Amino acid sequence: MKTLIIYSSQTGNTKMVCEKAFEYINGEKIIIPIKEKDSVNLDEFDNIIVGTWIDKANANAEARKFINTLSNKKIYFIGSLAASLESEHAKKCFNNLTKLCSKKNNFIDGVLTRGKVSKDLQEKFTKFPLNIIHKFVPNMKEIILEADSHPNETDFLLIKDFIDKNFNS
Repeated sequence: MKTLIIYSSQTGNTKMVCEKAFEYINGEKIIIPIKEKDSVNLDEFDNIIVGTWIDKANANAEARKFINTLSNKKIYFIGSLAASLESEHAKKCFNNLTKLCSKKNNFIDGVLTRGKVSKDLQEKFTKFPLNIIHKFVPNMKEIILEADSHPNETDFLLIKDFIDKNFNS
């Protein structure tokens, strides 16, 4: 079984958790950023794990575009977001990613981890009232502060469990 991990990362969070996944996978594997997608033949892989950061409750544009080019692939996702993994937002993100990955592919499983908010986005939040940018998230400041220590060992354990369950059993 040959596995490709291909990721889009803005702040380094998604890259970090995908690199952990890569460490944990037994067997033949390759990891690349989505920008290098043309350097591999996707037909050579039995499994494709797409790493994405969350934007507007879904995969970011670059990852979404890549996923939409796939068909008849055995696909998984690793998503990173600032919100609590128990939040309604995280559940919505998981469902949206599941739908996206299921469109033309054999979607198997996915996992979400937490990640810090980019400094650029944090700066934007200081310039505009939060209710304009994220009007449905009244506790955005708390989420940002709480997410600042992620990804961490808790997130890496989620990745390890996801990999063990789907690839190393």
